[in-house]
Amino acid sequence: MAGTFTVGALALAAEGANAVGAVRLTLLPDVLEIELVRAAGFRSGFVPGSVAESVDMRVPYTAVRGLVRRGRALCLALDPSIAAPYTRFTLARFTYDPREALARAYEARRRAALSVALLPAPLGLIAALASPASLVTGLLGRLAVGLVVAAGSFFLLRELLRFATWGGPGSDRLAETFELALCQRLGFVPVATAPFAPPPAPPIPEASLPAWARAPLLVALVAALSVLGISFFQRYGKPPDPATVAPNVPLLVAHLASAFPAPSPAEASAGEPRLPRCVCAHAASPLWNDGLPVLEVLLASRPEDGSGRVVPSERRGYNFDLSVVNNGSTRLPDVSVLVTFARRDDQNRRVGATDRGLYWGKPLYPGRAIKWHLKAPGTEMRIDPPRLGLLEAGREPASPDAFFELSHARQRVVRIHAAKMLAYHRDPRALEVLASLGPPSPDEETVLARITRAARPVIACDITPASESLEVCLFNDSLSPQRVVAARTIADRDAPSQRAPLPVVVPVHDGVRVSVPLPPRPVPSELDLEVDARGSGSPDGALRPEPQLEASP
Repeated sequence: MAGTFTVGALALAAEGANAVGAVRLTLLPDVLEIELVRAAGFRSGFVPGSVAESVDMRVPYTAVRGLVRRGRALCLALDPSIAAPYTRFTLARFTYDPREALARAYEARRRAALSVALLPAPLGLIAALASPASLVTGLLGRLAVGLVVAAGSFFLLRELLRFATWGGPGSDRLAETFELALCQRLGFVPVATAPFAPPPAPPIPEASLPAWARAPLLVALVAALSVLGISFFQRYGKPPDPATVAPNVPLLVAHLASAFPAPSPAEASAGEPRLPRCVCAHAASPLWNDGLPVLEVLLASRPEDGSGRVVPSERRGYNFDLSVVNNGSTRLPDVSVLVTFARRDDQNRRVGATDRGLYWGKPLYPGRAIKWHLKAPGTEMRIDPPRLGLLEAGREPASPDAFFELSHARQRVVRIHAAKMLAYHRDPRALEVLASLGPPSPDEETVLARITRAARPVIACDITPASESLEVCLFNDSLSPQRVVAARTIADRDAPSQRAPLPVVVPVHDGVRVSVPLPPRPVPSELDLEVDARGSGSPDGALRPEPQLEASP
């Protein structure tokens, strides 16, 4: 659907939600963009963590797992395997206001909630103590005045809290508009008119009893009917004689057996077992099996060949470009890299060492790169980047959009790195970036082939050796069930490629754990999957009889 729609809202600390704060939601033609303007993680029973100033998330519409109403709030749930770190939102107070207005709305709700909790009791106490003796007498009179003022203040402040939370009729209309627009992009368009008009209901005669007498009369009527029912069943509901019922049981069993025949052993054994479910965050690949550094160092020779290797010349030494990329989701205040050049003498000792210090004094934002050009004499070099560690839990990578922008860099090695990080994110734009690179050079073929395998819709991960096979998780990220017909190891210098037929169907946006008849030692770092493009078969992940191992050169 063409066009965009942007709306701001407050994420409330409600049951089931894992984010609180101000968010902005934008419905783009193909993805849902969620900007966490000022948001923090939330978990029921725990104090919210630190507040994120601004975090952008883009998820496809297929990642939307639920959109329901809870009272006047709109609950949005996303697939945790695709969207991170916040996946469940309870949205209220919809508005078109920018960041400051959303922040003020959140502060207004927080202050209103504190007022409801803290002000009624002090106001009631002040009113009780300040009441003149001509109006109230004694301790009981002052207590009554304090309770009335406290109760009135509580209900008045509660209404203010509701208005600060929900935003009034304008917020309700905007929430309905957002819900309708999102449903249209998901393919669930509500019916504007009823398929049929029910006949008008007959008019209900007005009750002649006063309102205060209806409830006691209803209770008395229910009690009378209960007593009459118990008396009836005690008198006429005696259990039947077993002697008269027993002869009819075999006849009833015979009728049931003829109506519902039992399946034959052949039919019972024809059913296919269901495979255990699993999830892959990214494909198993030597590109990141050992972890991804927060700061990636990339080398490019002149002229650039995309291999990432630099070889010195005998006369002029080194002449290359050095780039660094911030793979993390937080900016780096500065970057410093030390490069040491040296050569070897006739006795193989390092002599003529030259240090080149590279420094970038500005912040390096997530997914951005900087480059230096280096020329130095020598026959060997050593690069000492900052020790920032690896990407792991709590240190998330930069967003896919940042790496997609990096794919427009001038250097080919940087564009290849952008495609690698998009494949790590399971972003389909990785294949688009690979296509834009054109034909690979001989030095690039291995890296580009690994990125291509990791960016395919059906991937393999969590490769675990078993007694005589490999336990592998197959994950399908496409919009239709996919039939995997075989799995193949990648050939290297030590071992040839081996292929094992594996007819298994992987459901949509789901994974199945299978046993692949491949040698468990050594454990392969990745697997190349062959997918049948003609059809998908059964979508329940059923496994056919396990075939024998085949080897291919």
